[in-house]
Amino acid sequence: MDLDTVKKEYSKRKNNYEKLKEEVKDIIEEELKAANIPYHMVDGRVKELDSLLAKSQRQMIGQESAGIDDIVDICGVRIICLFLSDVEKIGKIIKEKFSIESKDDKVLSKPQEEFGYLSVHYIGKLPSSFCGPRYDEIKNLRFEIQVRTIAMHAWATVSHYVDYKSPHSVPSNLRKDFYSLSALFYLADSHFELFFRNSEETKQIVEHKASSRTGIKSEEINLDTLATYLKQKFPDREHSYSSDEVSVLVEELVTAGYTTIGEMDADLQHSMDAFILDEKKYPPTNLAGEPVKYDDVGVVRTSLRIANKKFLKASEIPRGYYDEYGIFRKYHK
Repeated sequence: MDLDTVKKEYSKRKNNYEKLKEEVKDIIEEELKAANIPYHMVDGRVKELDSLLAKSQRQMIGQESAGIDDIVDICGVRIICLFLSDVEKIGKIIKEKFSIESKDDKVLSKPQEEFGYLSVHYIGKLPSSFCGPRYDEIKNLRFEIQVRTIAMHAWATVSHYVDYKSPHSVPSNLRKDFYSLSALFYLADSHFELFFRNSEETKQIVEHKASSRTGIKSEEINLDTLATYLKQKFPDREHSYSSDEVSVLVEELVTAGYTTIGEMDADLQHSMDAFILDEKKYPPTNLAGEPVKYDDVGVVRTSLRIANKKFLKASEIPRGYYDEYGIFRKYHK
């Protein structure tokens, strides 16, 4: 196919490839959320004309440039996940939701020193079950999906930025450093995975201890122990919507001198009557200005501001709140 024909076909199909990109992205994001698989980014692009023409010439068939139908990655979607184990999970979703023609697993097929160029590539189409006007113009177009971890993506991005598109293009005097850096990213990927698994195990151990007779009052204050404590201590309260909020509370507790869950719990018990009085007198409000109850983090933060002068100073509160809590000075340590 001559280049002029490729240009005309591209001009006709470009909008359809854009629609296909958005459709594939939407499907992937919806399925990742449904499967509770964390991810950094789902991004897509449609090849620009100059890039398409260059690839068409590189893929010459006989004496002609490759036709637009011979170039399978005009529409591309990239999934950047967090952990190595998620690459396989995402692959299963891709196979279930799309009609996959081929898979190129560069993670398993390439030697370890080429870690920076690792990813898993799929070529496919929308499944035949996708019918109707929404899909008629895009269901026969092919697309590419790449799956890689953040560490893989970071190394590939940096190494490409310094213009070394393949290991053999690296000058021999730089190759030792190049492979050493590649190994560091490989170790980072492996240790992210290990850290994540250990973190999940730690959470399970804390939850088990919390439900046991001994409980977790002797445990140090950290994100896992505090989150578990809050859920157990305040089952009838809204739980904080964000782990960031619990993390901020951890920092405030440590700054105020608390080291164990038990120390914090003792002060909560000490000031609970005063907290109940305070919540009735000065209830928090929602966006509509209506009075509501504190969530679990709010209970702890408000109670400890009443009970502990050090925590009052350690926590971030609007100017003027010191006067409000003046009536509770008898509770302060």
